[in-house]
Amino acid sequence: MTSAQRRWGLIFLLILTAGICLHTAVVKKPLNYSVVTNAVGNILGGNNPYAPQPGLDFFKYSPLAGLLTVPFSLLGDEVGLFLFIFFQYWLFFWGFWRWARSAGCPLDLRTSYLLVAFFSIIFDTTVAIQNAQVNAGIFGLMLLAAAQYAEDKPVRSGLLLSLAANLKLFPFTLGLCLLLGFRKKYWAAFWGGLVLWFTLPAAVVGWGRNLELLQQWAGLMSWDQTRSLDMLDLASFLELHLGWSSWWREPLALLVGAAIALTTLYLFRGKKDWLLYRFLLPVNVLYILLFSYLSESPTSILAAAAIFLIGIEALDSGSQRAAYWVLWAGALALVPLFYSDLVPKAWNVWAQAVNLKTVGYIWTAAACLYLVFKYRRQPASSGSI
Repeated sequence: MTSAQRRWGLIFLLILTAGICLHTAVVKKPLNYSVVTNAVGNILGGNNPYAPQPGLDFFKYSPLAGLLTVPFSLLGDEVGLFLFIFFQYWLFFWGFWRWARSAGCPLDLRTSYLLVAFFSIIFDTTVAIQNAQVNAGIFGLMLLAAAQYAEDKPVRSGLLLSLAANLKLFPFTLGLCLLLGFRKKYWAAFWGGLVLWFTLPAAVVGWGRNLELLQQWAGLMSWDQTRSLDMLDLASFLELHLGWSSWWREPLALLVGAAIALTTLYLFRGKKDWLLYRFLLPVNVLYILLFSYLSESPTSILAAAAIFLIGIEALDSGSQRAAYWVLWAGALALVPLFYSDLVPKAWNVWAQAVNLKTVGYIWTAAACLYLVFKYRRQPASSGSI
């Protein structure tokens, strides 16, 4: 790509994202931002931010996550919301750019890579942003941490992943898998970072209050009534549509998680680091989407990295190119598009009624796992595919 192409591409993306964020802040005004600002007031006011609030969803993030949003809550609702989601947009873009390079797909190498990346991530990122949750920002931290690990910066990687895991727990799976690389600096940074981030709010609210907030958060996250059948995890889907009991949720999640961990260990020991850097993060987040009982529509941004890899395969494959393009288009349709404003309202309602995204997660996971299997015999010295 030429410098002019990069410059105009950046200007286009700035205008596009600013317009989406402005429309969300002024027109849509999602209630999830009120969940955040209300929780901030309760944290600072000595009340329980995790208790039910009239007309609002539960605040499901850590005390530190609440305190980090204080600067946004001090501004007017529209300005605060605009900056809150605009910042997340660009944190995610930065993380994705870095991760793609570490995975062997540098976006500035070929214009076609950049276009596949744009269409793979923009729809789901926009859906997440318009819900005013923090999934885009947290996934951005995961992408940055994965890139830092691949770039042999284990301390930065551990601190970033421990921060992401503090804010919303689900990045913990990636953090644990990277422990299997047995880098002492990463171990120290990850576990030390968890202690740091969980205790840091005490500097603002005091030790006793911080412990109280952590206990309240743990109580909410373990409360069975937060598990509803309209979620997008595999167990909820099968229970809702086929009447299957969800008793197998935890055993199967543990089994699949153990399989991912053992495969990760095997690849580290076999010096297949390049394969891990490309596929470990996408496999981890698809695992989260399929097995977390809190999997919901704004969380589906996590599938963006796997969708991108399928598109890259479609670009670089020979005789199978058409098949990969079908897989890529199917993943886009099933995961972000049918849940967005880009399809007729009737299609959107139908997709949500049948939990179509869960089908999309299975579709995308199957394609991603096939790619891992396909490249498992790649020479250990390969830096990219």
